[in-house]
Amino acid sequence: MNKQDQPDFSAHRSRGRPPMRGPALDARRAGVLAAAAELVGNMDSRYLSVEQLIQAAGTSRPTFYRWFPGGLSQVMELLMAEANADLLNRIMTVIQLDAPLEQRITLGIARYFDWARETGPLAKAIYREAFDPASPASHYRRQTLASVKQLFLQQAKLLGLNNVTPLMIETLVGWIETAMFTLMQYYPVSEQQAAEQARFTAAMVLAMVEEMRRS
Repeated sequence: MNKQDQPDFSAHRSRGRPPMRGPALDARRAGVLAAAAELVGNMDSRYLSVEQLIQAAGTSRPTFYRWFPGGLSQVMELLMAEANADLLNRIMTVIQLDAPLEQRITLGIARYFDWARETGPLAKAIYREAFDPASPASHYRRQTLASVKQLFLQQAKLLGLNNVTPLMIETLVGWIETAMFTLMQYYPVSEQQAAEQARFTAAMVLAMVEEMRRS
């Protein structure tokens, strides 16, 4: 078929708004994600409806699905993924510091509690649903714990703590997480409460690290 004989489809292109991508889409989504984080802080994410979310975000159903084709499950995945990435970034930043182990442990735990307080109602939801296999919070919790345990084990080997076992590291990380679970039961928490819990947790972990050195 010659070029002049080819049909012209230009008149039949799909109408409506062109799809948004990149920063423009992220900016539009931000308000909906913030509304979702606030809502799930006060209710189980399984009971959140699209109607509740679009009312809280002040948007429409068609707009919501244009921004989130995957619906509520996509919203929750994005929330959990962003929170998890933020936490891991904070931890990695501390681990890479050129500082004594004790200082990095204390600062890393402080960053962990800062993250939870600054993440707000979403952090409350994450720890409430962390053991629910149906919640994305459970998946991202396991992912974070696996990363943190591996980082702790690497640091122990670098410091010559060859008697430290993966079970010891898992126990140590479990203590830190338990301290956060306990604090989140009293959400919302003040900066002072988070800082006090971080200091108490760091002291407990440092005592365990000292015991590891003696073993």
